[in-house]
Amino acid sequence: MLKILLKSRLLSLWTSLSKSTNKKRKGITGAALAVVFVFLGIYMLGMFSVLFYGMSITLKDSGEEWAVITLGTIVASSFCLIGSIFTTKTQIFESRDNDLLLSMPIKPKYILASRILVLLVINFGLESVVMLPCLVVYGIACGYTLVGGILALLTFILIPFLVLAVSAILAWIISYISSKLKNKNLVSTVLYLICFGAYMYFCFGVSNEEMININPDIFKNTFIFYYIGNSIANGNLLHFLYFALAAIIPSVITFVLISRSFIKIITTKKSSVKIEYKEKVQKTSTPFVALTKKELKRFFATSMYMLNSGIGVIMLLILSVLVSMKAPDLLNSIEAQLSDPTQAVPLDIIKGLIPVALAIMSTFILSTCMVSTPSISLENKSLWILQSLPIKPSTILFAKITAHIIICVPVSIIAMIIPCIAFKVSILNTLLVLIATASMGFFTAYFGMYLGLKFPKFDWINETVAVKQGMAVFGSMFGSMLYALVLSFIGFIVGAINPSLGIVAIIIPSVILCTLLHLYFKNKASKDFEKLKDK
Repeated sequence: MLKILLKSRLLSLWTSLSKSTNKKRKGITGAALAVVFVFLGIYMLGMFSVLFYGMSITLKDSGEEWAVITLGTIVASSFCLIGSIFTTKTQIFESRDNDLLLSMPIKPKYILASRILVLLVINFGLESVVMLPCLVVYGIACGYTLVGGILALLTFILIPFLVLAVSAILAWIISYISSKLKNKNLVSTVLYLICFGAYMYFCFGVSNEEMININPDIFKNTFIFYYIGNSIANGNLLHFLYFALAAIIPSVITFVLISRSFIKIITTKKSSVKIEYKEKVQKTSTPFVALTKKELKRFFATSMYMLNSGIGVIMLLILSVLVSMKAPDLLNSIEAQLSDPTQAVPLDIIKGLIPVALAIMSTFILSTCMVSTPSISLENKSLWILQSLPIKPSTILFAKITAHIIICVPVSIIAMIIPCIAFKVSILNTLLVLIATASMGFFTAYFGMYLGLKFPKFDWINETVAVKQGMAVFGSMFGSMLYALVLSFIGFIVGAINPSLGIVAIIIPSVILCTLLHLYFKNKASKDFEKLKDK
């Protein structure tokens, strides 16, 4: 029975990624999905390989190459935690098929075990993106002893168990607390960010200055992650034992506790806070404004929607503040290292590329924002209501696009003003950086809406599936990332000649594409929207 449940869940996971609601597009969707995965795999593996190889070469001669493994495990575990905590919350504590499965002659322990195994499969997949390049590159640059190689393999196996234990505990806490408070979705989001921030602080516990200087001593404060690196690099079996116990014991305890109270957890009717009705004056507005407000309310009412589709805005704001705090040190470092006239790259070119780099930074991070992409899929069975309203389809689509722009663009512009001031960017280049940021925000809104209209996903049971999975979501994220990569290449090439022209070169493609997509939504998208009722 466990084998059947596990096979069913894995098949459901793959189907949710590759299935198209349009039968004529199944082949196209599968091929496009394969291309997306290949691109993503090459991009991520290449990025982490370059990072860890450079670090390995730098630290090899100093005898502190263990820091490479330590950093790899920190990044991998954080990556797994981000990707699995809400999936764990949904799969174990709030799954919608609990009643159906419990009504069947299936032992609850098999239901729980199948879900945990699927979560482990997901964690192994997420971990592989980081740890495989880390371990392979480390082996090429520094080499393994026989003991170190065995411990590296065991470490790769144990990390997903450690992350699963942590994510299960955090998901349990978030699920319980959010059920007791008003606006539980918003509370879930805030709790998630707090838990992740606390986790990262626990992992690093270091100052910004030490991190920028890549001082290996900072990783000695990371407890079990330091033990992992030291055990693999130096063959310290005692340190590996500490890590193994820290991974296995919490996992076993967590599984035992959840299994003993699994039925109670999934059958208990969670209490909710009563909302007192207050009479208010009904306000009227145009159909466009009303639809835009509806989209905004849906976004802020769903924690999974906010985290997966709008987290890039928060990350851009945080990164802008961190970069601005280090602006004086970075400028002084450039002055100290590149003021020598014998340097291959003149100082003025390096300084001139700063506004270009800021524009590229905002472009890359905003490429992860896809608020508009799942908005049509989220309509699901209520889509007919929108189609039956005496409103032009273009009005409905533009309302969804506008909601994306309202959520992403204003905050992003405010975020980019901070580093522009910190780096003393000229007024002209500051305006260009802000325009580049806004143009990318508009592009992701239009591009995401286009893919969401072409590849809707209506066969979902949980909203998480519509937000996180499907051809439209994957195409929007990785298509935007590839587009941002091309823009960054063009921006740096042209920016080396003239910084202002480099930023303009980033802006122009987005303006052209947004104009073309705007004309499409204004003139031709109505027919595609009407055809959705046949899917």
